[in-house]
Amino acid sequence: MRRVLPFVLLFGLSACGIPKEQWEQKLRENADLQSKVNDLEGQKTKLQREIETLTKERDDLQRAINALKGDMSKSDREKADLIEKLAKMNKTLEDLQRAQEAAEKRAKAFRDLVAKFKAMVDAGKLQVEVRNGLMIVKLPDNILFDPGKTDLKKEGQDAIVQVTNILNGIEGRKFQVAGHTDNKPIKSGKFRDNWELSAQRALTVTELMMKTGMDARRLSAAGYADVLPVASNDNDEGRRQNRRIEIVLVPNLEDLPSINDKN
Repeated sequence: MRRVLPFVLLFGLSACGIPKEQWEQKLRENADLQSKVNDLEGQKTKLQREIETLTKERDDLQRAINALKGDMSKSDREKADLIEKLAKMNKTLEDLQRAQEAAEKRAKAFRDLVAKFKAMVDAGKLQVEVRNGLMIVKLPDNILFDPGKTDLKKEGQDAIVQVTNILNGIEGRKFQVAGHTDNKPIKSGKFRDNWELSAQRALTVTELMMKTGMDARRLSAAGYADVLPVASNDNDEGRRQNRRIEIVLVPNLEDLPSINDKN
């Protein structure tokens, strides 16, 4: 069944006077979030189909083994091979079931995170994404900083305080604050390059999060300069998207595959 995100409420253009460009941006953001949720739901559905198929095959094999128990015409080796095949199938089924449970957990965590940030997403202050398997809260730098600066603007301070209060309510998670820039060289004499700028911005946000009440043991900071772009640096719009602060929800160890699992 198709799930509909419950948090992006888009009203008629004429009804609320939203500029066309802002309206179209909201539509794109809504579609993007819906696509991410659909991807997570699709992972669950695919795993469920695999589980159902394998369960049927296992049951068929078990019936065949039961039928062979009184069949003296079959060699012990043949019976042992079937039993070994059943054991491997049971192991694969258990692995699939664990993967399906993990996919459900990730999908629920993402839906919950999006719901927590509903008001800020609607206000255009941030976006919530899943990228490379990580849940990320992304804030554009124009809300947080003036160009080339590392002092948070009043609007940026308010946004970070809001974000911190929400993240503080997510128990058992650590967060990495990551600074990102576009590829334009720094012209200010205060910073040697975009590495220093991005790292200092991440530290500034981290320090405010601690002052707002976030346990320092749950935080880390990193600067990535322009090495992890999310858009092209060949145009103004792409560079604008690349200048950002991201707060990454660090995966818990129990969310990762066990080192004892063997293929």
